[in-house]
Amino acid sequence: MAGLVHFRLVVAAAHVEPVVALLIDRTGVTNIVRLEGVALQPVGDVVQFDVAREASNDILVELRALGLHHDGSVSITHSSLSMGSAVQVALDEAPGEADSTVLWAEVEAIVARGGQATPLLQAYFVVAAIIATAGVLTDSSILIVGAMVVGPEYGPIAAMSWYLQQRQPRRWLASAVVGAMGSSAAVLAAFLMTAVLRAIDRIPDEFELGSQINAGFIAHPDVYSAIVASVAAVAGVLSLTFAHSSTLVGVLVSVTTIPAIAAIGIGAAVGDWHGAWGAVGQLSVNLGCLVVVGAITLAVLRWRTPHLVART
Repeated sequence: MAGLVHFRLVVAAAHVEPVVALLIDRTGVTNIVRLEGVALQPVGDVVQFDVAREASNDILVELRALGLHHDGSVSITHSSLSMGSAVQVALDEAPGEADSTVLWAEVEAIVARGGQATPLLQAYFVVAAIIATAGVLTDSSILIVGAMVVGPEYGPIAAMSWYLQQRQPRRWLASAVVGAMGSSAAVLAAFLMTAVLRAIDRIPDEFELGSQINAGFIAHPDVYSAIVASVAAVAGVLSLTFAHSSTLVGVLVSVTTIPAIAAIGIGAAVGDWHGAWGAVGQLSVNLGCLVVVGAITLAVLRWRTPHLVART
């Protein structure tokens, strides 16, 4: 049977009765448990309950309106299996469809994490760039795909789309800086790797970006670049908002970014400035489409499922 969204609340004494009153006999809510006085930090009661996914946004909005988050906490997990007659009643009575419901508070939390500058994010950028550099230099499609799997750039890109749609320029700029820092580290890694290989005579003197069979597209942006990036943006947002597997989507996004980032460093190291500028153009077109189309996709989804727990 379909799973539910599980809520665990730590509730201060002043909010316990309003919270319980909100939940009792509420459509889509079941398995309500109250444990009095068991929470130590913050101090309060623990209230647990399950909610049909399609009713979860309303519950989150109303809990925040009660001010619960100021002196308590809200934790959400997803159960893969929920059984029982009360569960079936909650699922049947909840309005809407679970598969088409977006938990916007959860999306916001995921986006916020993805837009943060961390050493791990920088490391993934560098590793992806090194693999992509090897793929471009050897014209190996396998290595280029491998770099796409490792590439972490969709975190900052998704954050930029989110904050563009939310009209939060400062947070958009902060996410852009995170992406720029990772991309710069990746370009530097590609440059250094190519320079070392060139110094030990492992790169032909006549090497030029764009001349390869498998990797030549990187230095030649065209209408297909925009089409692929736009489709990748839609797929990325759908994967993010509906909690689908993001692995293949990450590969699709990376096909438009990581190889171009690596190619910029390669072109600079071998002196192929025409190819490097072509890669810059490819990256610019792709990033523009990813961010803008992503924001448009989010706007459409927000229009269809408008609930969003506002920060206060």
